[in-house]
Amino acid sequence: MAKVKHISGLDCSAPADKMVRLVLSAQLKMMCDVRDKALEWHDPEGVHDMRVLSRRLRSAISDFKPHLRKASLPRLKLRAIARSLGAVRDEDVALAALEELKSEANDSAAKGIELLAEERRRRRKDARAALKEAIRRSALGEFRKEFLTKLRAIAVVSLKKSGRKRANDGAPTFGRIAIAVINARLKEFQAAARGCIYFPFNITELHELRILAKRLRYAIELFAVCWGEEMEEIAREVAHMQTSLGELHDCDVWIDSLAVRLKQSARKEKSDEDNIRLREGAAWLLRHFATERMEHYRDALARWKQWEADGFLERLKAVLARDMFSGKATGESSLRSVPNRSYRNDHGPIAGDDASRGLVG
Repeated sequence: MAKVKHISGLDCSAPADKMVRLVLSAQLKMMCDVRDKALEWHDPEGVHDMRVLSRRLRSAISDFKPHLRKASLPRLKLRAIARSLGAVRDEDVALAALEELKSEANDSAAKGIELLAEERRRRRKDARAALKEAIRRSALGEFRKEFLTKLRAIAVVSLKKSGRKRANDGAPTFGRIAIAVINARLKEFQAAARGCIYFPFNITELHELRILAKRLRYAIELFAVCWGEEMEEIAREVAHMQTSLGELHDCDVWIDSLAVRLKQSARKEKSDEDNIRLREGAAWLLRHFATERMEHYRDALARWKQWEADGFLERLKAVLARDMFSGKATGESSLRSVPNRSYRNDHGPIAGDDASRGLVG
C-alpha cells in the first residue's frame, strides 16, 4: 500500500519555488519508480500504489497551480496515466469484492455473482493491456523528461496581501504557501459539506465532497512537515471521513451498474439458465449495496456532527489564521489533538487509507 513518504530536504522557511520543484520532482520519481511493480499482475497492490502516487502528484499540482507562473506541466498526460491505472484498479477491487460476497450469498445467487465476476475478468484483461501500453518504458520516460523540463521553468508568484504591509512580505516561503493551500482546501470542503451532508441521496454532491475530503487530506499530509505530528493526526481524522464518503460512493457505483445490468438482462431470453442466475446474483448484490450504502452515510454524518460538536475544522482554521498573521508555518500551535474515533456501529473501525475495498479510493 502506498504510504506518505517524507521528502528529504523540505524546509518550510525556504523559498517556495525551490520547494515546489523539490516536491513535484520527488513525487514524480516515486510514481515512476513503481512502474514495474504496477505491471506485476499477481500483486494488485502495485497498480494501487502507482495509482495513489499519480493522484497525489495531480493533487499537489492542483494545490500549487494558483501560485505558479508558467505552470504548463503535462497534466493531461498525467491524467491519462491515472485513468489507465484506475481502470485496472477498479476491476481488481470489484473482483475482490465479488469473491468475498459470493461466499455470503445463497447457491443460486453465488452462481450469478460468478457470472458477473467473469465479465469483470474480461474487462480487466482489456484494461491491463491498455495500461501496459500507457506506461510502457519509453512513453513514461518521455513524459518524465517533459515534466521535469517544464518544472524547471515555473515560478511562484507573490501571495495576495491584505491589511498592513509586513516585513516578511515578498517572495513567499513554502510555509506561507502551505497555509494558503490548506486554507483553500478547507474552505472548499467546509462549504460543500454544509450544502450536502444532510441530503443522503444527493449522489453527485456527496461524490464531490469525497473528492474534496481527499484533496484536503493530501494537502495536510503534503505540508505536515511544517507543523509536525499533530497535523498528521488531523490528516488521519480527515482520512476517516474520506473513507466513509468513498465507501458510500462505491455503493452508488455498484447500485447504478447493477441496475443497468439487470435492465440489459431483462431483454434476453427469460428461460436462459445463465441469464436467470445472473439476474439472481445481480439482485442479491443490489440489495446488499443498497443496505450498506446507508451504513456508510450514517458513518459520514455521525463524524460530521462530532466535528461540529468538537469544533474540529474551526480549530484548524484558527491555527492557520494565527500562523498567517505571524508569517510562520512552523513551531508549536495550540490545536488540540483529535481523537481517532470510529463511527461504525457493528462493523469495526473505518480504515483511513487509500486501500478501501470500493471501486473508487
